[in-house]
Amino acid sequence: MVDLLLFTLDDRSYALRLERVARVAPLVDITPLPAAPAIVLGVIDVAGDILPVLDIRQRFDLPPRRQRLEDALVMVRTGQRLVALLVDHVTGTIQLPAASLVPVEGVVPGTRYFDSVTRLPDGPVFIHDVDRFLSLTEAAALDDSLGRQRGDA
Repeated sequence: MVDLLLFTLDDRSYALRLERVARVAPLVDITPLPAAPAIVLGVIDVAGDILPVLDIRQRFDLPPRRQRLEDALVMVRTGQRLVALLVDHVTGTIQLPAASLVPVEGVVPGTRYFDSVTRLPDGPVFIHDVDRFLSLTEAAALDDSLGRQRGDA
């Protein structure tokens, strides 16, 4: 069985593997991070830890929109760091048989940020691969920006 966290962007459903989710929180003020990659909206302070907030709308080629009070921050563990993803709404969690997830690589074009897809009653849901979200160049630029913000540089 696979546990997933479901969320929406522009009324489209997406999912994250629940074991990668650290927590979900309401939207808080996001502090801009100078010289960060375009995908980084800024940073937030979570219990003394500074986390980058990533704009997944941009990554999925969705139109930008103003942040709303009902937006949520989903904190996920990537292979390198803890990051926050800004989403429109967290729908909940679901448990599915692993066999219901179909790998998308090489099957569905334009899905390099997803590892699989499943079908729910409302339609297909792409499961996001958090380790593919930042390119190596973006990750290096983010490290540099975070280091400057902490005063390392």
